[in-house]
Amino acid sequence: MRTHYVADTPLDDARLAKDLDASESFPWSEAHSEYVSGGAYKSCMLWTRGGHAGDGVVTKYDHSQPAAFTEYGRALPYLRELISTVVDLDRLNFARLAKVRNSVIVPHRDLLELSDIPDDVRNVHRAHIPLITNEDCLFNEGNTVYRMRRGEIWFLDASQIHSVAVLSAEERVHLMIDFVDAPSTKPLITIEGRSADAGIPRDRTVTRPPLTDTDRASLLRLAGVMTMETVSDIFSIVIKKHYRYDGGDDFVWTTMMDIARDSGDPEIIRHIEELRRYFTVERSAE
Repeated sequence: MRTHYVADTPLDDARLAKDLDASESFPWSEAHSEYVSGGAYKSCMLWTRGGHAGDGVVTKYDHSQPAAFTEYGRALPYLRELISTVVDLDRLNFARLAKVRNSVIVPHRDLLELSDIPDDVRNVHRAHIPLITNEDCLFNEGNTVYRMRRGEIWFLDASQIHSVAVLSAEERVHLMIDFVDAPSTKPLITIEGRSADAGIPRDRTVTRPPLTDTDRASLLRLAGVMTMETVSDIFSIVIKKHYRYDGGDDFVWTTMMDIARDSGDPEIIRHIEELRRYFTVERSAE
């Protein structure tokens, strides 16, 4: 299922604010923060296999158990109602709140570590519902940068290389929903007014000016300060540049490899190659 806008769902501002305020007292997991440059990726599991919040790493849940609301999902009546209203609970595998601020996420593919789990009990389809967002919250797939608006439902093709930028001090909060792949007569998103799979709408895409030769040369000069300690900082600079300027396909990883080679440090070159493999090709469930 490719990335596409599905539908709008009205949000009750007062009830949503009450639930989000209540969630602040929960123990948010920082699992998967290795994907983030600049800050932490925080999540809170609302629905899981077995109904236990766990640590947010989906490979650590018992996929043989039925899925259910966690203690945190049960404590948030509006979000529990929203989830129950808009999705097919029979195929809902995981649902979580995810929040990020002042950070970018490394271009990556999801689901790589789930390949040994059968399709009818593992995450196969992913949806997002932005609950708090702004114009500086951006997504990327391929060489397309786009925005998801508050209250929209989107399917995200997480098997494709994608990334996120939250270029704002305001926290971006999304409801992330994962489904298994199992036969059903019901759609995964059950509300009325679902759109056809038309991909990413043109009015959600961000037009970026071309990256200039001068800008490209400036980025390559970062080789002079690239060390194992500065890799994350340089990643952040390159990813942010990608969200503001069009440097072409696979810009971030290509640029990072070019900077690593120009550094002349074999350890750094190997490290970037290993990161690229981990984030985009193959990684273990461990």
